Amino acid sequence: MRELVGIDVGTRSVKGLVGVYEDKIRVLDFSFREHPVRAMLDGQIHNVPQVSKSIKLVKEELEKKLKIKITESATAVAGRVLITKKGRAQLDFPTFTIFTQSHINNLEWNALYTARGLLRSKENPEFWDYICVGYTVTRYLLDGIPIDSLVGQRGKSISCEVIATFLPRVVIDAIVSAFDFAELKISLMTLEPIAAMDLVVPPDLRKLNIALVDIGAGTSDIAISKDGSILGYGMVPFAGDEVTETLMRTLLIDFSTAEGIKKSSKEEVSFKDILGNIKSINREEMLDIISPTVESIVLKISEKILEINEKPPDVLICIGGGSLTPNIRDLLSRILGIPIERIAIQSIDSLKLVSGKRLKGPEWITPVGILNSYINNKGFVPIEVWVNGERVRLLDTGIVTVSDLIVSSGFSPWLIYGEPGKGMTIEVNGNIKVFSGERGKPAKIIVNGELANLDTRIKAGDEIEIIPGERGLDAVVSVEDLFNTLDIPRVRVNDKEYELPVKVFLDGKPVEGSTLLYDRAKVQIESNVSLYEFLDSIGLDVNPKVLHYTLNGSKSSIKWNLYQVYLNGKLVENNIPLKDRDIIEIRYIGPPKVEDVFGKDILGDNYTLKVKVNGSELSIKCGKTIIFNGEEISPNSTFLEGDYEIRSSYQPIVADVLNYIPIEKDIQFLEMRLNGNPTSFSSPIRDGDEIEIRWR
Repeated sequence: MRELVGIDVGTRSVKGLVGVYEDKIRVLDFSFREHPVRAMLDGQIHNVPQVSKSIKLVKEELEKKLKIKITESATAVAGRVLITKKGRAQLDFPTFTIFTQSHINNLEWNALYTARGLLRSKENPEFWDYICVGYTVTRYLLDGIPIDSLVGQRGKSISCEVIATFLPRVVIDAIVSAFDFAELKISLMTLEPIAAMDLVVPPDLRKLNIALVDIGAGTSDIAISKDGSILGYGMVPFAGDEVTETLMRTLLIDFSTAEGIKKSSKEEVSFKDILGNIKSINREEMLDIISPTVESIVLKISEKILEINEKPPDVLICIGGGSLTPNIRDLLSRILGIPIERIAIQSIDSLKLVSGKRLKGPEWITPVGILNSYINNKGFVPIEVWVNGERVRLLDTGIVTVSDLIVSSGFSPWLIYGEPGKGMTIEVNGNIKVFSGERGKPAKIIVNGELANLDTRIKAGDEIEIIPGERGLDAVVSVEDLFNTLDIPRVRVNDKEYELPVKVFLDGKPVEGSTLLYDRAKVQIESNVSLYEFLDSIGLDVNPKVLHYTLNGSKSSIKWNLYQVYLNGKLVENNIPLKDRDIIEIRYIGPPKVEDVFGKDILGDNYTLKVKVNGSELSIKCGKTIIFNGEEISPNSTFLEGDYEIRSSYQPIVADVLNYIPIEKDIQFLEMRLNGNPTSFSSPIRDGDEIEIRWR
C-alpha cells in the first residue's frame, strides 16, 4: 500500500506524518521540528533556506524511522494569506442577443478581473501577483432581472456578481522553493483552515452553525459552517507568539526562553534574563502577565467570528497549539456569550479518526487534515507552464485548461475576446441610450505548436502562445440608427397603424436622419403634427371640397365635407394636434344632393302635388323647375359642378286638371266641386285636394 506524506509548515514548527488509508487514516510515524530561529512570521516564510532545512530534517527523520525514500509530500498554506474579493461585470449589446456559454465566460472573467483589481492598494500596487484559486458566481442578471442561468436567454444586457479567492504568488513561490530546497515535490497543496474543517466538521455536521478556530503561533484561522456549507473563512494575525512576546518584554528574556516558560507545566520555573540574572517565576505570576494579551487575542478572534457569522455560533471548536493557552474557553464564553459547554478544545486523539502511532494534542489536527486532503485529493498542485516565452506558475486542481490559466494568472479578458470598440451614450428626451462598439476579434491560442481553444487541457511544462485578439470598431450612430432603437409615437387610422412624423433637434438645432451623433450628445425628439396635416401626409385628403357652379348665370361655390372624422370616438371638425396612441376613424358620407346645396328657399316647398280627380290620383307639376346643363333634374339628384337654372311655376288651379284628363268633344260641364264644395276653374288647388267633375 502506498504511503502518503503530509507536512505542515507552521510559524513555530514543522510537523510531518506518514500514513496509509484503511477505512481511516493509519499513521505509520510522525516527526516534529521547531525552527531554531524565527524563520516565519504570521504564517509567511521569511527565511526560505531555514524553513527548508526544518522540512528536510523532518523528511530525513521519517525516512530513517520507516526505512523509505520520500520524494513528494502534501502541504498546506496558512489561512491568513487567503484573500476574498467580490467582483461585478455587465455587458451591453445594441440589439437583442441570444447568449451562449462564450458570452457567459466573457462576463464572468470581466467580473473576476474587477475583483482582482480590488486587490490594488497604496500598500500593494502589484495586485497582479496573486493567483486565483477559485471563484463562485453569486448572481446573474438579464436586463436587470435576477435569473438562474443566462445560456440560451435573449436580451440586451447581462451582468453577474462573483466571489473570488486569491493567494499571493509570493506565498506559493516561497513554500514551493522551501520544498524544492528540501528535495521534495509538492504532490498536493491545500489551505490550513479547509484541511482542518474537512477533518473536524465533515459535511454531515455542516448544517450546524459551527465556528472552527485554529490558534497557531502566528495566526488564528477561522472557518464557519452553516446550513450545510462553509459560510466563510477569516484570520486574525494574533496567536501564541503574541503571548510569548509579552513574556519577553516583561521578563527581558529571549523568544526561546519565553516559549519554554509559556509551555512549562511546572508550578515554578527558573530562567536567565538577557542581562545574565537568574530569576524564577511561578505559574500564577506568569498567568497574570499574559492575561491581558490573551484577552486581547480572544477579543479579536470573537470580533472576526461575529463579522463573518453576524451572530455568535451555536458551537465553537478550538484547535492548534495556541488553543492550550490558559483561560481560552472561559474568555471565549464570556465575550461571545456562548455557554462554556458548547466550546471545546479539540484534540486529535479525541476524534477517533486516526489509528497507528498515537498522536496527542490539538496541534496535530491540521497535519492530519493535510493527510486527509491528500487521501481525498481535495486540493491543488503548483505547476509551471510557459506563456508567450515567460514562465507562469498556476495551481492544478486535477484538470487544468487554458481557461484556468487565464483566470488564475490575471490576464485581461480582452486579451482573449478582443477589446470591444468604444461605445456611446446618447441622451434622448432626458433618457440615456447606450450603443456598444463592435465586438473584438478573438485571440488565437496555440499549445505546444498546435491550434487550441479555451477548453484545451494543459500540463506542467507546456508552451502556450496567445496571440491577442483585435479591438473592435467604435460605435457609429446616426439619427436614423437612433430611431431604430426608439418607440416612435404612433396612431391608428381605420385599424392601420402609422408613425407620427417627428422633428429631431441636436443640442437645440434641427437635424436630418443622416446626421452622425457623438458621445454624450443630447437629442430632443418632438412630434407636433395636427390631425389634417397628418392625414394629408399619408395620402388621405379629408379637407372640405369646394364645388363651383353657376345659378341662373351667376357664378358661385360651396364647401362640402365628403368625410366625417372621429378622434378617439368623438366627431371632430377642428384641426387639433395628435398625441401618441390616438385612434382615428374616417367615415365617407359622399357628395351633396341638389336640394342640399340650394335649399328650400330656392327650390320651394313642393316640386309636384298630388290630387284626386273623380277618385283617381293625379300628379301635377308645380313650384319650380331645376335645369342642369339643359336637362331637367330632380332636387335629390347628386350635385355636380356645372350650370344650373331654376324656373318659377304659377300656382295650380282647377282648370290645370283638364290638362291631365281626357275630354270628349261637345261635352259640357255639369258641375265642379273642390273638396265637396262648388268651385270654379280659377280656384287654386293644394296637395291632397279632391276634385269632382260631372259631365252633362
